[in-house]
Amino acid sequence: MNLLRLLPRLAAASFAFALSAQASAYCLTHTCDPKKETCEVVGGCNVSGNVLFWPNAVVSFNIQQDGSKRQDITSDQLRTVVKNGFQRWVDATCSDGRGPKIELQDYGDVSCAKPEYNKDQPNQNVITFHDGTWPYANTGAETLALTTVFFNGETGEIYDANIEINSNQANFALGASQATGDRDDLNAVLTHELGHFLGLSHSNVGDATMYQSYQIGMTSLEQDDMDAICASLPPDRVPLTNSSTPRHGFSTECGKPENGCCSSTIGGKAPPSGTLALWAFGLGVVVWGGRAASKRRRP
Repeated sequence: MNLLRLLPRLAAASFAFALSAQASAYCLTHTCDPKKETCEVVGGCNVSGNVLFWPNAVVSFNIQQDGSKRQDITSDQLRTVVKNGFQRWVDATCSDGRGPKIELQDYGDVSCAKPEYNKDQPNQNVITFHDGTWPYANTGAETLALTTVFFNGETGEIYDANIEINSNQANFALGASQATGDRDDLNAVLTHELGHFLGLSHSNVGDATMYQSYQIGMTSLEQDDMDAICASLPPDRVPLTNSSTPRHGFSTECGKPENGCCSSTIGGKAPPSGTLALWAFGLGVVVWGGRAASKRRRP
């Protein structure tokens, strides 16, 4: 395996993780990149390489300080939605009655508003709005959100995760009761994206939160979602670290170029060496019919 695999394009725009047809229809995220290598598919899931995993017992997250002026949503309101979304995953019940082995810690507001992983500088796992131009034209004009996960391309160890919300082209409501017409339920969008943040791919169970199509009110986890998070973060796992501090330390600011090189962002320059790779999971808006009044396809 090439130890340096930084995908400069949005992987999810061209690569949708396949969906399992088995009773447990979730797919975990693996390191194998079918655009560059031959990956084994079992039950519709890419199973080659290693499963992505958080090495931490506690994972930190940050809210970008500006919120969304266009959506009239403050950073504190976004924080409430994010905390509620994370709590749904933490409260999942596994087969032994325990919950997944993960805790989340809020590291507060940050100024950095882009997905990046710095190999030699402090980091942050940021959740941010984009009121200005959505920077990913190749994801489609109506992409709702994008989760970027940076990981060790050899072991699957997750180094960093970030969520960007397309507040420039989409309109959001803070709850399902307000999500009517062209206003999408931010709770539903972020509950799904936070599943990607924690290492999950898509499910083919139509009512599952991790199903590939957006649904208004899909904030309660179905059994398939709970099976997925329990497989990704099993109750009996032994974390590699109890620290919640991001790799190389924490900073509220984005990384700065050093010695002519750049921090490792989606649009940035790949670092000269190392075991870095990324997946990006997009959330699109192609309307179809189903359980809710509005379902929208996730690429």
